[in-house]
Amino acid sequence: MTIHSLAIKQPLCEGIIHFDTRRSARAEQVGGKGASLIAMHNAGLPVPNGYCISVALFEEFLEQTQLLVHFDLNQGATQWRALAEAILIASIPEHIAEQISNAASLLIGPVAVRSSATDEDSESHSFAGQHLTKLAVEGTDNILQAVKACWASALSDAAFQYRQTLGQATELPKIAVVVQQMQFGDVSGVAFGQHPTTLEQNAFIIEGCYGLCEGLVSGQVSSDSYHIDKTHGELLAHATQPKQHQVVYLNGDIKKLSVPPTLQNEPVLNHIDQQALYSVLRQIESYFGRPQDVEWTISDGKVWLLQSRPITSQKVKPEPFYLGNKSMHVQKDILWSRMDIGEIFTGRMTPLGLSFAQYYQTRVHIDCGKKLGLLDLGEANETIAYYKGHVYLNVSYTAWQLSQTPVGADQTPFLARFSSEAIDLTGYENPYGTAHSHPDMTPKQCLKYWIKQNIKEFFQAKRRAKSMIASRYEEFDRVQVQDITALSHEALNDEFTHCLTYFKTMHEGYLPYYINAFACYGLLEELSAKWLGDKSKHLQNKIKGDMSNLRTVASAQELWQLCKVLNAWPQVKDVFTNKTISEIEDFLTTTSLGLRFSQGPLANFMRDNGVRGREEMELTNPRWLDDRTYVLQMIKLYLKQGYEVDGALAEQTQKQQKISRDLLNELSWTQRFTINRVISLYCGCAKLREETRMSMTTSIWLIRRVVYEVARRLLQKGLLTHLDDVAYLDFENIIKYLDKRCTAEHLVDQAQLNKHRTQYQQWQTQPEPPLTFIGQPNSQPDLIFDPSLTSLQGLTTSEGFCRARACVITDLATQASDFQKGDILVAPFTDASWTPLFALASAVVTDIGSMLSHSSIVAREFGIPCVVNTHHASTLINTADVVTIDAHRGLVIVDKED
Repeated sequence: MTIHSLAIKQPLCEGIIHFDTRRSARAEQVGGKGASLIAMHNAGLPVPNGYCISVALFEEFLEQTQLLVHFDLNQGATQWRALAEAILIASIPEHIAEQISNAASLLIGPVAVRSSATDEDSESHSFAGQHLTKLAVEGTDNILQAVKACWASALSDAAFQYRQTLGQATELPKIAVVVQQMQFGDVSGVAFGQHPTTLEQNAFIIEGCYGLCEGLVSGQVSSDSYHIDKTHGELLAHATQPKQHQVVYLNGDIKKLSVPPTLQNEPVLNHIDQQALYSVLRQIESYFGRPQDVEWTISDGKVWLLQSRPITSQKVKPEPFYLGNKSMHVQKDILWSRMDIGEIFTGRMTPLGLSFAQYYQTRVHIDCGKKLGLLDLGEANETIAYYKGHVYLNVSYTAWQLSQTPVGADQTPFLARFSSEAIDLTGYENPYGTAHSHPDMTPKQCLKYWIKQNIKEFFQAKRRAKSMIASRYEEFDRVQVQDITALSHEALNDEFTHCLTYFKTMHEGYLPYYINAFACYGLLEELSAKWLGDKSKHLQNKIKGDMSNLRTVASAQELWQLCKVLNAWPQVKDVFTNKTISEIEDFLTTTSLGLRFSQGPLANFMRDNGVRGREEMELTNPRWLDDRTYVLQMIKLYLKQGYEVDGALAEQTQKQQKISRDLLNELSWTQRFTINRVISLYCGCAKLREETRMSMTTSIWLIRRVVYEVARRLLQKGLLTHLDDVAYLDFENIIKYLDKRCTAEHLVDQAQLNKHRTQYQQWQTQPEPPLTFIGQPNSQPDLIFDPSLTSLQGLTTSEGFCRARACVITDLATQASDFQKGDILVAPFTDASWTPLFALASAVVTDIGSMLSHSSIVAREFGIPCVVNTHHASTLINTADVVTIDAHRGLVIVDKED
């Protein structure tokens, strides 16, 4: 006899309603989720079998235990929380427990226990994420505990705040519980019958991940997206992301594990899966008669529906973009850019990262102008804006601010530096003015102040750089002996205050080197064009000077030196050569020899380079110290493929110096002397910029360290579900929490966390916004990918010609091991943490960048071709494609059939 037939013969009682009773159930009885599941099951849709514990049984539980007598729910969240705690410790009356247990006996193996409130999953609001779900629950006692936990979740702080936000009465919630046969899917996800932002209903928007859907809806794992036409089932668009992790059921528990490397970049849904899912989604929408928000899983090739609810999204208002206070007359002509802004705001950021960027904007950025000699420091709200997770620089305002100095008087170079090819600056007039003006500051006063500050800078620059470099080692050594987990709340706040002060000091010290290098670069470009004509093209890139000590390039040199040190550690070298990364990590942490190497040569390398990480201002990205996987992979790659970094740099230095001499010999003595002086200034500023950049990077790591300690403590208190949820916290609220100006509950306000999570997930499904635009973001089209392209045009930043295998890397830590010596490195963008890979690459191609971006500078250092600003290289090109790079014309040609 089947489980299905057993359930049919089970008598229907008021407290328990089985899915297959062939009776409809109302939301008032079993909640929105339960009513939907029963309806779909009765309609023959593929819903795992189960039953609902009705609202009536919950109310009977409260009556029998007399819990309501002790609490007044009208008194607010404190009383709600107290009742929730009382529910968790109360015993379920025997006759109620017996009904639940009898129903549970009809299901085999682990079950999912889900809350189902009467006011959730409705057309007006979903309560998504506010109530509890327990997965893979086994045994009667555990099921009973899970049921109580679901009941209690209706009274959680998150649910209370959500109801208040919706303006609902905060009387006793009516909640049912769904107990359902667990389906352990190979892939899972969500699907929408309506676009979450445009509200178009012509396609199903599907998000899919490996493992259980819990990983996706909680934001722990990344996913692929598919847009399937509702009428014909055609795949309209898809995007495959690197998927490093999956949430799975293993050894009786739900765990987050790594996805096998061979699957990380593969689509989670093949064509057959897509069509099977499309067919089921059509049936659901036909049954309910309106677009649905669906959770699904595919197990052994079969689609299962985990829940479906009406889409509650309203027409989304455009994101607030401009934060300043200028008139529309000014706003419509502002030039905005996200082209490698300092190379620390390059990618799409999490809500935590964006709020940290806003802290930088209001507390740090403006004051950095003091050492640049700016008398008028300007208005913080004018400098930066945010759109679809990206940080945009107000180029017009910054150019206008810099025009109060002699080197910035001509705004054209700065405006052009941050403009993509989509923007035509011919005839462009800065809406802030062609020259700086201020009612309280005359041009003469601004000039006098600039001269005074730059004289000070001339004498202090090297001394300050030396102090900044020393301070980063002092800070690093200080925290190595600090047990941050043992600090009291007050001591942790003191540590954070110190870190924020250090962060500000390092940024104020670093920016003059960055701006001065840019100014010298522009002057070099101008003089070479004037005196050498056509031969001046990219002269500033060919002139080498003595820049082999660049801190960025030094990381690759020092990693190679570490590899050579392994010759004196033959057993350790053998482990790196023949073992996997996880085995190497285990060896370094559990064996005496491994610990000696880890605490000796490897620790010395980490002291110099360990605070590096991709997109440093994004606090959720681990640094090499936090996760040394990438470093171990690069050591393994260098040992396997062999590469003399020093030799490559020396060869390129000789080549560049010969080109420089040949070009400069065509000039007069005075011209040659002048250009050599500019070259010397540029190299000096660039050297100081790169050396002090590590101090700035260290300051960000120190802040990240405290933020994650706060998250660890919140997790320990049960206020965060996953450590990954730190991505949805607000940085300013973290400051307030540590300073005791807000409570932990306010910091982890669930309604706000869910809002941030939803917004971030929506950003990830949307096309990349334009690199630069004038006025509003919609004045330029998003960077829509055309999969039929066979070539891309970009900006040449290091000349040459190359034809080779491509290796596409979008996640450095997990994909670096795929790289082979001689590959063309293809990436959305690069920063300092990518440098070791350049030593193995035959060429570099990026989606975004400029002449002074990291990829361009380091490619020139290694003498390899580089094309940036291709927009879609990392999407169009696949690893193992044969690619031709014509870096004389900025052309990238993809031969997918070779």
